Amino acid sequence: MKAHGIFGFEWSEPLVTFSPCYGSWSSPAVRVYTASQVEEELEAAKRDYLQATVGISRTNKLIIPKLLDWYLPDFVKDMKSLLDWVCLQLPNELRNEAVKCLERRGRDPLSQLVQVMPYDFSFRLLLHG
Repeated sequence: MKAHGIFGFEWSEPLVTFSPCYGSWSSPAVRVYTASQVEEELEAAKRDYLQATVGISRTNKLIIPKLLDWYLPDFVKDMKSLLDWVCLQLPNELRNEAVKCLERRGRDPLSQLVQVMPYDFSFRLLLHG
């Protein structure tokens, strides 16, 4: 965290996670941001990325991208809180399905409720337009 403060933001900013494109299948799309609307544009990048990468598996698990797992401390304190945060970001229909998956939390261990998709480093450049 010390290096984080020296070389970047003094506090974590979750929206920044959705801004860089690394040229891989698992990274967000390339976007151009404007100073006057950067917050709205970052919110849109977050929304689009989560809608494209979060889903429900055939075995009724909530699928989340590895990117969220890697940067979990920038969002929340633990996986349980991350899953709650993800649900709040989803459109209604997908949110309802995700909440149904997570309702088993008291009965099943967290590992039975969530599947973290491996990061796909294969080259792909996706432009947002």
